[in-house]
Amino acid sequence: MSKTEDERNSAGKVLDLLDALAGCAVNGASNGALAKGLELSPSTVTVLMRSLIGKGWARKDDTTGHFHPTPKMGRVFGRVLADISKAEQQIADLKHNFTRNA
Repeated sequence: MSKTEDERNSAGKVLDLLDALAGCAVNGASNGALAKGLELSPSTVTVLMRSLIGKGWARKDDTTGHFHPTPKMGRVFGRVLADISKAEQQIADLKHNFTRNA
């Protein structure tokens, strides 16, 4: 186990794994590639991926064995963008209310 792996908590490892998966939507990523790229042991990647699959954040391609993100990831990011858009509209409304001629 590398020093980097020892220093990261489980939540940090999962977030790093999600970040890595986000760039592998088309071709997926193998356990070994994820382990190497994140400096984790392959067994750690297996355990984390099992959790992500169980929660619907990832899937495993039975043909290639590669892991892929699921649409759930995109939906979450879409909600973030929608919330930002809502805040932008609220700010625009405030600006309009303060700058209109009464």
